[in-house]
Amino acid sequence: MLRLKWIGLALLTSALLVGCGAEEEQEKKEESKQVEEAKPETNETQSQTVKQPIEEAKNLPPEIKEEIMAAFDQHISAFNSKDVDGYLDTLSKNTRDIEEERQYLEKRFDVYDLKMEPQHTEIIKYDEEKQEAHIFIVMKSVTKDLETGKEVENETRQVMTFKKEEGEWKQAALSAMQ
Repeated sequence: MLRLKWIGLALLTSALLVGCGAEEEQEKKEESKQVEEAKPETNETQSQTVKQPIEEAKNLPPEIKEEIMAAFDQHISAFNSKDVDGYLDTLSKNTRDIEEERQYLEKRFDVYDLKMEPQHTEIIKYDEEKQEAHIFIVMKSVTKDLETGKEVENETRQVMTFKKEEGEWKQAALSAMQ
């Protein structure tokens, strides 16, 4: 039972990057579909399984990729250093209540040491017209209870959506699965 609580907490940690709202719910559904499409396909034969790799979006200009990945790195770095203001600055103001997000994050940081460690990232979709990018991430989450010292590691597959707002790439949505 305690292990289930820790797994739930690890999933909660992975979902910390997600805000609230009806718009985001719709985006989550779209992102989940994107994750399903991004899963490596397997071709099973009698003797082997062949996995197709997740591939980078073909229409992604190198300079745009650099901008998006810099925004993603800033997002993860601010979260890992518990820089609440820096982290909130990486979020889209159009898809969530920033003050609600601040309160939620501060409460979690008071109780847990939370770390996100991207293991693999790939921009799998880029829409120049919408100024939107979808990043596939294999994310390792480490959650340590500050009171007990108990630590749990978890790995999730995620698709994080970044949108360009006022000239900057902001995290607008996240879908995660075990």
